[in-house]
Amino acid sequence: MIKMQKLALFKHEIVLASLLILLFGQLFIPVKWHSFIQPFLFAQTFIAGIFLFYTQKTWRTLFLLCFSLVLATEVLRIFIEIPLLRSINSLLYIFFFISISVETYRQIFNTKKVGLSMIIAVFSGFILLCFIASLLFLIIENQTPFSFSNLGSNEEKFQNINYFSFITALTIGYGDIVPLTQQAKKAVMLVSLLGNFYSVFVTGTVIGKYINKKSNGE
Repeated sequence: MIKMQKLALFKHEIVLASLLILLFGQLFIPVKWHSFIQPFLFAQTFIAGIFLFYTQKTWRTLFLLCFSLVLATEVLRIFIEIPLLRSINSLLYIFFFISISVETYRQIFNTKKVGLSMIIAVFSGFILLCFIASLLFLIIENQTPFSFSNLGSNEEKFQNINYFSFITALTIGYGDIVPLTQQAKKAVMLVSLLGNFYSVFVTGTVIGKYINKKSNGE
């Protein structure tokens, strides 16, 4: 219990590390193992997310329930592969990512001093936004196949959608993957707006707190 309390002091560092593992963990794993290792990469983010709500018993319980449901759907998908099951699975992940995103943003805005922990939280917040976008795009693609161009095989689909969500939120737009349906286009517009808003508003908030800190001589 004491060790958990000490680790909770580094909650933002733990969350960022888990997100980076989720994002880049497959770089050093053979392609044939990607689909097998993906659920484990997601599982470690659930464990890391618990540290954000370490002092909130209700949220910890919800996280464990959500994690159990995700495991159940992942097991079912081994035997039954249907779009509805994939959508339910994606919705559970969205609930998880939105929960830790909201808590991360809340802690960013409530923190009065700009330090390393806050900068890490801001970085994590943007990555979380991109993962939520990935899952939103994935739900659209599962419900209406070929909503996006050039997603590749089923094994490559999530990775390509994840890549597309990041370049959309960053407003890079290489054009190698394109939304084709109206629903997909609207979702891409929403993610682009949120990505720009995050960059401007959150960055402005952090700079404002840093200036206040300097002006107060802290």
